[in-house]
Order: sequence, then C-alpha cells, then structure tokens
Amino acid sequence: MDDPPPLSPADVATALLSSDLAQEVRAEFEGRMAVGLPVPAATAHAFARFRTALADLDDGPVVILALAALQWREGYVQAVIRDAAVDLIDSGEATAAHRSPDGAARRAREELLEAFAEVLRGTAVQSDED
Repeated sequence: MDDPPPLSPADVATALLSSDLAQEVRAEFEGRMAVGLPVPAATAHAFARFRTALADLDDGPVVILALAALQWREGYVQAVIRDAAVDLIDSGEATAAHRSPDGAARRAREELLEAFAEVLRGTAVQSDED
C-alpha cells in the first residue's frame, strides 16, 4: 500500500484552526489585523483575551498552536510563538490536549502536528523591531 501524500502546510494550518476555541482565537487575531494592527499587536491582544485558557492543559495548546498557524499564514512568526508551539508538539502536550479514543484519529493528529512542527522549524522568525 502506498504512503499517503504528505500534508501541505495549508492543510496543517486549516486543521489547527478547526476547533471552536481556535476559531475564537482566529476571530480575535483577524479582527485586530483588520483594523490595521501588526502581527505582534494582534498576537498580544489574543494572549490577553485568552489568558485564562493559556493556563488550561487542554485549551492552552490550542491557543498557542492557533496563534502559530495564524502568524505563519501571515508570514510573520515570532520566535516565542514558534518555540512554544514546537515545544508543545515535541513534548506531546499538543497531542494530549486533543485526546481521542480512535487510534487512527490519534495517529493522524500526531502526524499533522509533526508536519506543522517541521514547517515551523523551517520558518524564519521575525523580531518585533522589524
């Protein structure tokens, strides 16, 4: 049996923005971008808005991964966001936040997260002074 085609970065980002919480993060981030705020300010706003979710073992990884996907999509990834997302993926915390009794779904999620970690590792980060 042939291996499935590799996930595209767009597929990864779309999947990471599919949950209700991720959609809320996206709405806050995009709302700030729509009024002209730069990526760092839109990200800071989302951090402030979802600060209590960040402390939750299930919701925190969703917020961080959504922000990483949004920043990556905008072509402006901050080192702190990239590093936090990669650390969550590498540690397994990102997978644990999306528990599933279905083994196939769990493996697909792990593959998706690893693909996104690879995308992030290969992404140049921006400094806030840029």
